[in-house]
Amino acid sequence: MKRVTLFFALWIIMFLFSQNMIYATEISMDEKALKEFIIQVIKDNPELIYKTANEYVKQMREKQLIQKIDESFKNRVIDEPRPNNPVKGPANAPITIIEYTDFQCPYCSRGAITMHSVLQKYSDKVKLVFKNLPLSSHQLAMMASQASLAAHKQGKFWEYHDILFQNSTMLKEPMFEEFAKQLGLDLVQFNADRQSEAIQKQIEEEKAQANKLQFTGTPVFIVNGVVVQGAQDLNYFSLIIDRLLSEISSTPPTPTPSSPPSPTPTPIPTKE
Repeated sequence: MKRVTLFFALWIIMFLFSQNMIYATEISMDEKALKEFIIQVIKDNPELIYKTANEYVKQMREKQLIQKIDESFKNRVIDEPRPNNPVKGPANAPITIIEYTDFQCPYCSRGAITMHSVLQKYSDKVKLVFKNLPLSSHQLAMMASQASLAAHKQGKFWEYHDILFQNSTMLKEPMFEEFAKQLGLDLVQFNADRQSEAIQKQIEEEKAQANKLQFTGTPVFIVNGVVVQGAQDLNYFSLIIDRLLSEISSTPPTPTPSSPPSPTPTPIPTKE
């Protein structure tokens, strides 16, 4: 920030010089005098320099953001929801977000909050598909994934999902069953399901798919093929979703092949 401020100090000095018809060829200062002069200009114009520097930083960030999104659009990936994945949102939504997450990851917790905002903003345009990517660095992440899918078996995935993230920084093994009790789940079925081979296999397959896509951290979101890594904010997702919706609306519909016309029957001559 200091470097940016000094850069703009120099720029503003040149601007002030030009306003007073003072040109560089007429300036004669040694290095020490020039530094003192720059410092004095900063002191005399703090608000102007602050606003200009902030505007410059904002423009640079926006430019970098657009470049990052452009790169993601150029490198889209293919991933599909499976029947056993929890889904939230309309089935015919034009935008599908596939989320790879870890219940002990603080960034995933932030990502879950952002997804809630996305679904509120685009309630009829977006559906969210959940996939597990428990990291080995998180001791209870795998158990949390298993418990969430066991809750899914009883139709309470998203409620269990929310409770897990609300307690992600303080998870302990006994809490998984406590959360199930809070939601009124059948505990016998819940405990059997979370230890089942089927749920273990599902999680391993989702981890393998994430590995194939070279996802090494969480959270990761795939928005109609566009990869978003990390806990980005609502504005970031909105830029991507609005651009995708614009692509969809500008794509002409595939024409339905029409049936060939029926041949006109040849009249049969009659004898007189």
